[in-house]
Amino acid sequence: MIKIENDSIMNCEYNIFGEWLKDETLTIKTHPYDHIIINDFINEQHYEAIQSTFPTAPNDTWWRYNTPLEVKYTYDNLAEFSPVIKNVFYALSHDIIINKLKKMFNIPNLQHDPYCHGAGLHMHPKNGRLNMHLDYEVHPITNKQRRLNIIFYLNDDWDKEWNGDTQLWNSDMTECVVKSYPKRNTAIIFVTTEQSWHGVPDIINCPADVYRKTIAFYYVSEIQNKSDLDKKGAESDGYRKKAVFMKRPCDKYDENMEALYKIRPYRLITQADLDEYFPDW
Repeated sequence: MIKIENDSIMNCEYNIFGEWLKDETLTIKTHPYDHIIINDFINEQHYEAIQSTFPTAPNDTWWRYNTPLEVKYTYDNLAEFSPVIKNVFYALSHDIIINKLKKMFNIPNLQHDPYCHGAGLHMHPKNGRLNMHLDYEVHPITNKQRRLNIIFYLNDDWDKEWNGDTQLWNSDMTECVVKSYPKRNTAIIFVTTEQSWHGVPDIINCPADVYRKTIAFYYVSEIQNKSDLDKKGAESDGYRKKAVFMKRPCDKYDENMEALYKIRPYRLITQADLDEYFPDW
C-alpha cells in the first residue's frame, strides 16, 4: 500500500475526464441508494493509454482471494503502476473531481483516501465472484468513514452472458434494482451506507483467457454514522471494520456458507476455514 502524496496530486494531469465533468444536468438516481452510471468516463485518448498499459493477467505479486465468497485478484502497489495508470489515481484525488462529487452526491466533507485501502487494480477471472456485501465502515488507518465508491470498467468487449455485472440491491436484500455490466470506459459511482448492499454475485462465465478488469477508488469523510455496539462485524468501538456478506433470496441455504458469512466480518477466510467448511474447494 503506497500513500498518494499531495505533490503527486498537484502535479498530475487532471484533465483526463470526459464531458460529464462539466455537465451540470447529471442526475443521481436514488433507488436503491444514491448512484450514477457514467459513460465515457475518461476522454478517449487517455482511456486508450490506460487500456494499453493495464495488465493482461494477474501475476504472483497480486493479492488473490479464492473462497466461496470472493474470487478475484487485486493489486494496490501504486509505485509499480504504469505512469498513465498512476495518473488516474492522482486525478481521482484532485479537487476538480472531488468538488464535482461533493456537489453531485451532496457530501460536502468528501475526501479522497490517500492510502487507497482496498482500491487499486481489480481482476475477476472465469468463475470469479464477489458475493453481496456491505463495505467496511471505518478506515483502518485514518479512522475516517467510507462514503463513496467508483468502479471503472476497462473491458472493451464483454458479453452479458458471462455475468460480471455489479449489482445494487435494496435495503432488505429482497430485490436487485441495478445491474451494471462491464462496459467500455464506463464507471458506476455509488454511496456506501448501512444499507448499500452490492456485489458481483453471479459466477463469471468468461473464457479462461479473459478477465473482468476494473479500477476501484474510494472516498471518505469524517465519521457520520453513530457507533452501534450491536452491529454485526463491529469491533469494540461499534464500527464495522470488515465487509459483511449476505446471501440472496435466490441462493440455496448452505450451513457451511453461513459459517463463512459469520467469520468474514471479523477477518479474512483462511485455508483452515476452507479445510473445515469446504474441503473440496
